[in-house]
Amino acid sequence: MEKGELKILNKGEEEEMELQGYRLCRWRLALVGFGVLCTGGFLLLLLYWLPEWCVKSTCTRTTAHDAEVVLLRSTDEFRRWFLARVRVMLAPGSNPFHSLETQTTSPPSSPSSPSCPFSSPSSPSLANGHTPHPSDGSPAQELISRFSDYQPTQIRYFTFHSTKYYWDDGMQNFKLLIGLEDLEVSCSTVHSEHSAGLTRNQQEYRRLFFGVNEITVKVPSVFKLLIKEVLNPFYIFQLFSVILWSTDEYYYYAAAIVFMSVISIATSLYTIKKVRLTNH
Repeated sequence: MEKGELKILNKGEEEEMELQGYRLCRWRLALVGFGVLCTGGFLLLLLYWLPEWCVKSTCTRTTAHDAEVVLLRSTDEFRRWFLARVRVMLAPGSNPFHSLETQTTSPPSSPSSPSCPFSSPSSPSLANGHTPHPSDGSPAQELISRFSDYQPTQIRYFTFHSTKYYWDDGMQNFKLLIGLEDLEVSCSTVHSEHSAGLTRNQQEYRRLFFGVNEITVKVPSVFKLLIKEVLNPFYIFQLFSVILWSTDEYYYYAAAIVFMSVISIATSLYTIKKVRLTNH
C-alpha cells in the first residue's frame, strides 16, 4: 500500500469523501507550538480554521491502516476539509453479528496479524502509538472480563458527524457497519434464530459497536458556544477593525462595532441554545 494512496469513503453516495492517513510527528508539533508562542496564538487560530494546514503541519503521511489522524475531503463542489482522530476500542470479537463465543474461543492471532491483539487487556499502548480503551463505558470492561481467557481484539475507528467508521482488513479501508436491513435478513430467520431475543452478552457486544438505540442531542455550555462563536473569522475581523479605529481615535465608531458585535453574538448564542434544548 502506498503512503500517497487515497481512500474513498461512502463511494457513490451523497456523503462521499476522500481519506488520507497521517501520524503525529513530535518535532513538527514542537515547531508549531513555538510558532504559536511567537505569533501570540494567531497561528493556532489559523490552524483551527484550516484543518488541512493543521494536519499537514503537525503530522507525517502514512497508510490508512496505521493512521492516528485522518484527513477527509468532500467530493462535492465545495471540497471542504475535515479531520478526525483515530481511536482504538477493545472488544471480545470483531463482528457484532457473529456468535460471541465463536469469536472468543478461537486461538489468539500472532502479533503480525492485521488485527494484532494485545498480549494482555491492560497493555498500555499499541505499536503505532494509539492508546486503547474498552469502548465508552463499563459494560465493555465487564464483557471483556467474562472472556478473560482470550485476547481482546483491537477495533480501530474514528467518529465523523456523530457517525463511527470502523477499519475493515478485507477492504483495507474504513467503513460504516451495516445493519440488519443491509444484510437482507428475512423475517422467518429473525423469528427462528432470535425468537427468544438476544442474550445479555450479545446485547452488550452489539452495543459496543452500534451504541444505544437513541438520538442524543448534546447541549454544550454557554461558555463553549461563546468560544466557538467568537472564533468565527468575522468576529476576528471585527476585533482588528476595533483596534484599527481606536488607534485613529475613532472611538465612537469602534464602540459602535463592539456594541453591534456583542448584540449579534448574544442573539446567536440564544438561538443556538434554544434549538439545542428543544431537540434535547
